[in-house]
Amino acid sequence: MPKVISDTTYSELKEQLNQLLSLYGPEKMRQVMGTMPAHTQPPLNITQAVRDVSFLEAIDSFFESAKFSGLSRTTQTTYRSEMKLVQKHVKEHLGDDPPFEKVTNGEFLSNYIKINEDLNTKAKKSSFLRTFIKTSYKKYYGHQDLGDLKTILRVRWSNDEAPKAFTKVQIAEILRIAQSRNHDSLYTAIIWTFLGSGIRINELCNLRIGDIEPETQTIKVVPKGAENTKKSRKINQLALMMLTDYIDKKYSQAREILSESKYEELYIFSSRAGGKPITSRAIQQFMKSIIHESRSIKDEDKDRLGPHSFRHSFAIQGLEAGIDIYTLAKLLGHESIDTTMNYLRFFDDQLREAINKHPFAREIIQQIRERLEKK
Repeated sequence: MPKVISDTTYSELKEQLNQLLSLYGPEKMRQVMGTMPAHTQPPLNITQAVRDVSFLEAIDSFFESAKFSGLSRTTQTTYRSEMKLVQKHVKEHLGDDPPFEKVTNGEFLSNYIKINEDLNTKAKKSSFLRTFIKTSYKKYYGHQDLGDLKTILRVRWSNDEAPKAFTKVQIAEILRIAQSRNHDSLYTAIIWTFLGSGIRINELCNLRIGDIEPETQTIKVVPKGAENTKKSRKINQLALMMLTDYIDKKYSQAREILSESKYEELYIFSSRAGGKPITSRAIQQFMKSIIHESRSIKDEDKDRLGPHSFRHSFAIQGLEAGIDIYTLAKLLGHESIDTTMNYLRFFDDQLREAINKHPFAREIIQQIRERLEKK
């Protein structure tokens, strides 16, 4: 046990003990305290500062928490599905309702994550578990520190496995394939909207006609995790033109027979005349078929590219065009600059490769090589 400094406040000491309890459990704490001199041993009930919590109790508490309520409906549905998978795994290995402490054991969680070979699936499960465990820790233990679990619940991407952006050549081919298919220009307009605004797939699905403001090149989206609000985002002129042309063509008749308010409530991307939005699944399936048809995309990359890759493309091509990171954060709708920096870390190698292609860099590299050859 580390020595406790005499001026440590009660709340600080309690926080430290709670962290140790959450990491090692009350039984190990009792064993360690039992080896200490009698005058330093705390009363036995101190090790019971955190009561035992059952797994099912933690689940119920999580679904009733403000954290879960603040998530988007899509994320809530995903998390409920993920929880069922975790429950199934827990039941097979630990029983119906084991102590929450056993479920959050590092080795147990690591084995659960490793069941899945696909890194996207691992990342999805790890993200859910981090949210679930952190929320439960805060309620029952008074903190959100995951300790060693941070390492276990973090998926590390190698350069070859990291999510990728589309190249300009790939985008050109994807647009060509989309235009060749008879879908009333639906998917061509969808792709251009992705490319020109960098919005997420769920934000795109929920766009209504009234959300478009051509005069200011603005679109209003329902942001991730905030279903009752709309935030303004920018769209470039070319994408805006493609989008408004699509709306005029598809909804010209509706505009004549509907009131202005009802017309503006129509979903832009819809398979039911604007009454219901297109589903993200429909877009994903269509994009998957185009990606697999594309010759410019390597076979090993095809399963790692999808609609969200347009957002990656928007970000990296924005950087290459000279947009600063703070402006890019606003364009992407990030609340914090840290999110943007984290989002773009996957493309560090691409940026390094690009800078090394600069004429000045090539010249210096050649000079260094010549010096080395003379030695």
